[in-house]
Amino acid sequence: MKILILGGAGAQAAYAIEKILKDGAFDGVVLADYDEERATAKAASLEDDRVSAVHCDVLDKEPLIELMNQADVVANCTGPYYKLLPPTFDAFMESDRKKDVDCWDPIAAFEEVMTDEAKQEAIDKGKSIIIGLGGSPGLIPVEIMYADSLMDTTDTVKLHMIMDELEEGGPAVWDHMLENFNGTVHVWKDGRLQEENGLEVVERFEYDEHTFGDIGEIDVYSLGHPEVYTLPKALPDLDEISIKISMYPIKVMDMVVDCNRIGLLETDPIRVGDVEVAPRSVLLALMENLYETAEENRGFLAPEYREEEDRMSGTSITVYGSKDGQKAVYRSSFSSLMGPATGFPLAIGARLLAEDKVKAGMMIPEEAIEDPEAFVEEAFASMPELGYNLTRQSAIEYQLASE
Repeated sequence: MKILILGGAGAQAAYAIEKILKDGAFDGVVLADYDEERATAKAASLEDDRVSAVHCDVLDKEPLIELMNQADVVANCTGPYYKLLPPTFDAFMESDRKKDVDCWDPIAAFEEVMTDEAKQEAIDKGKSIIIGLGGSPGLIPVEIMYADSLMDTTDTVKLHMIMDELEEGGPAVWDHMLENFNGTVHVWKDGRLQEENGLEVVERFEYDEHTFGDIGEIDVYSLGHPEVYTLPKALPDLDEISIKISMYPIKVMDMVVDCNRIGLLETDPIRVGDVEVAPRSVLLALMENLYETAEENRGFLAPEYREEEDRMSGTSITVYGSKDGQKAVYRSSFSSLMGPATGFPLAIGARLLAEDKVKAGMMIPEEAIEDPEAFVEEAFASMPELGYNLTRQSAIEYQLASE
């Protein structure tokens, strides 16, 4: 059994590869990347005969299809996802392969590929495709499905996230994040999809010992994320889905807000002298320069020195509903590096595909994962097993509806 990992030299793929090799479901792991030299170096560093490397430009369709046809499962870790998911998805649909998983998350890419016609085509061709099986979307909505299984009804989901500047990926990750912040974002309110300006709608939220870090009360902002599309498909009675985020250190989030205010997050070109340039391209180029010269364990936007145990990335999940006539509240929180929280769910999904435990069709994680409790427990248990820090707590509370 062979797996082709697109973007195999990248930061997110590294964690998926680690778990894929540990699980042992594949005897061939091919790291496909535009930067063949980097992919080759990554393969060599693993010192594992199962791993090989190959050059791959995912925008060159025919060679990409040829590579896909040589694998049993395709795992897409390319980025930024909003640019590269559509072409890789099109190639997979034209290939002979039957099994695909990716860790995509931009809403625009979701809208482009997750059409009724594409879903039917996947069923007709017997293809099993899991779209968006990373951390969020992926692990987090699967845990929400587990919370729903503990209730009779589920009406409200609130997610509060924080991301550390020192997460791996640098400007490539920032391009992805700024796309989710920029302009109008979609939210789910009053049982329907609505729009608001993400960086203009502020909520105060307290990260304390009951979440995952005693940061205190800070401003958090609406994030354009696919859960507002995917969760209502799985839980049609939801009234509200709220997704809020901040960056850590907090001053980094303040920089993002200021950049948005003066137009530096925009992608439409403006004229500067005789040249037309997109403001965000300038911002990302400046970030790239700072990132390449930053010292280890020191941020490139907020140059503070912090060891790994002092970093702050995590998610607080609150799900409201009812059970046996009582109000029910499921609370869960975890703090970990984003890399394993994204890569490990992808690896588990790849293994489930290899084991024929995913039905035919193009599915979101909420639909594809049949045992959400087992999936969530394996993903979180894998983090300390493979040497990564994890702080996690979860509980469900019940009270009389009249209280």
